[in-house]
Amino acid sequence: MLEIKNLTVVKGKKKILDKVNLSFASGESHVIIGESGAGKTTLAKIIIGLEKMERGELIFNGIPLKTLKEREFQQCAEIQYIFQDPYSALEEEHTVRETFEETLRICKRNRWNTLNIEESLKIVDSKLVEFLEKKVKILSGGQRQKICIARALMVNPKILIADESTGMLDEKSSEEILTKLRNIAKERGIIFISIMHEVDYLNGSWDKLHLFKEGKLLESRNFQEFYDNPKSEFGKIIIESFKFLKSREINE
Repeated sequence: MLEIKNLTVVKGKKKILDKVNLSFASGESHVIIGESGAGKTTLAKIIIGLEKMERGELIFNGIPLKTLKEREFQQCAEIQYIFQDPYSALEEEHTVRETFEETLRICKRNRWNTLNIEESLKIVDSKLVEFLEKKVKILSGGQRQKICIARALMVNPKILIADESTGMLDEKSSEEILTKLRNIAKERGIIFISIMHEVDYLNGSWDKLHLFKEGKLLESRNFQEFYDNPKSEFGKIIIESFKFLKSREINE
């Protein structure tokens, strides 16, 4: 269980996050949505420990979480973050195997159990096994992002945070990966949190949805309930816009 209590982040005179309260249970999939600047990525970086909160509590399985530098290795391994830009997350001159071996060495040094490289890749895309001895620089953006996802899964995380992690994939591949990650989360008891600007409410199947605007949590709902009956005015606009765009696609 991950609990966020009264979380507040202020930068200058602006409140990036304002008294946010959320809870995430093992095996659940969550999607966090909102406009740019709504505080979504800041929230994710606080969970991973890359940013500091001014006020509030972050508690994972009964233990308060501090910043990344202050955490034990176990806490770092259990919370994995898939960055939005795979080009800056991977070393271009490394082979795909070397990319994984670096993580394996760190885990072995800290006596942390991992999946093997091939198993990790097959979870995401079995075709990537063919690229093990190839350098990262020859891979497409979508392939690189799949490598990042597989590397995060290799360490058997308890929390997996994906920040627009399928943005470089086409719509079909994106939904396939997200469906796979949701299923993995349920099967392995992982808390899966995905940050997205746009959500396919007809094909998506999340457990819960959290809507942010200007640092405030407007709605925290069952995914289907939000689509059927949004409570906030901003939520209603999002669903009405989605339905309008879908109707245009059907009629074209």
